[in-house]
Amino acid sequence: MKPSVADLHAIRAAIAALPPDVSHDAIGASAPTLDELYAPATHATALDPSTPIVSGARGTGKSFWAGVLGADDLRAVAATAYPRLHLTSLDVQFGYTGFDSPPSIGRETLDQCVPASADIEEARVFFWATILYAIDNAQGKQLSSLPKLLPRARKLDTRAAELTAMDRGLQEHGRKLVIVYDALDTMATSWPRRRLLTQALLEVVWAMRAYRAVRVKLFLRPDQIEDDAVRFVELPKLRAGAVRLTWSETDLYGLLFSRIALGDAQTSFQRLLKWLGLQTASREEILRRLWSPGQDATQQQNLMTAMAGPYMAEGVHGYKKGRTYEWPLKHLADAFNEVTPRSFLGLMIAAARHGAAPSDRVITPAGIHHGLRAASKTRVDQLHDEFPWIKGVLAPLAGLLLPQEDEKVFNVWRQARTLQSAMTDAKTGGYLPPVHTAPGKSPTERDLYHALERIGVMMRRKDDRIDMPDLFRVAAKLLKKGGTAPI
Repeated sequence: MKPSVADLHAIRAAIAALPPDVSHDAIGASAPTLDELYAPATHATALDPSTPIVSGARGTGKSFWAGVLGADDLRAVAATAYPRLHLTSLDVQFGYTGFDSPPSIGRETLDQCVPASADIEEARVFFWATILYAIDNAQGKQLSSLPKLLPRARKLDTRAAELTAMDRGLQEHGRKLVIVYDALDTMATSWPRRRLLTQALLEVVWAMRAYRAVRVKLFLRPDQIEDDAVRFVELPKLRAGAVRLTWSETDLYGLLFSRIALGDAQTSFQRLLKWLGLQTASREEILRRLWSPGQDATQQQNLMTAMAGPYMAEGVHGYKKGRTYEWPLKHLADAFNEVTPRSFLGLMIAAARHGAAPSDRVITPAGIHHGLRAASKTRVDQLHDEFPWIKGVLAPLAGLLLPQEDEKVFNVWRQARTLQSAMTDAKTGGYLPPVHTAPGKSPTERDLYHALERIGVMMRRKDDRIDMPDLFRVAAKLLKKGGTAPI
């Protein structure tokens, strides 16, 4: 039976009611919950104890998976989705989360143990201390403060003996200890210190390869692991073994449809699925990837067509504007062609809240366009939390037509003294500036472009002109012929 208008409105209301802020921390009030657990097959590496480094842009789920690993109940449920990882045989402790709330370790503790004048040896000792701290916690010992652990961490023989004993004990019992590091971009507010700490941590990660049952796992941003100024002999091997956390188009639609299938409009959504001849779902089937609309692109396209119509415009030429299934993915991608679940769900939520509810579908093409504007604004706002200089360097470009030659972009920045303001504001505000150059060399507008390119905000087209993904362009109020108009 065809779903009723009431069913379509109920599904629309359920999408509109999804939480707009899907950001997470590994611990605390914003830690992941069971209801939010969705497990794409490709994300198994994020939880695999044998993968030491997981990189991903903001919003891809680094802290989410760090939190799942660190919570016994969530890890037990995730074990049903990823049975080959043997997650129930793990003990997980946190090495750094950005929160100074014992046993969690944050920046204040780090600054207390590694003073501003510290060299790389002192930084390495700190990270060895975090490992000993995690081992003590896993053994149920009374925890010492990190500063008190530093002398113990500094003694190579003692440290190695403790690690070896722990490693053997875990192996005898068929278990592993995984020590998780998250929010590593919060460790420092200057480039030299960030690089010192990042290199020290990566050197310790490399050294930990000597142990089979005591493993470390880092969740960090791509620009942090790929920073060319971080150097040591084994770093290329660590980079080669790192996995990148990404979301395919079927994963993103699977996430959206699973939220609807298990939400307040469950009955109405089931009627829509049955009308289309598609499988209904239980939570376990979704989690174990046994629900075909969560995996099958053709079924997802049929479902999206039923919910939003086939094309982004009406009439015989409507197909020229693109399909409703593909359009959100194309316009939410950053310069690395990656779409985050935070942006995708944000677009759909805003689309479901836009205008009057139609009688023949759940959301409209106009709503999807509006959703892109809302997702773009949210994405730039969130990027501003991570890179506080971002809005200041995008604002002078408002009204500029893209794609554009280098000099026209750079001239706008020169006339507005954008680079100088960004560097000064970073120094005043105590955060990481967009550009760091060698002593005696002044940063240039080209350096600023490269800083934006590294984080996926700008890119170069095949004809060598500068361009910007719609995800950022719309909120930054830059123009493009035929593109969605800015907010």
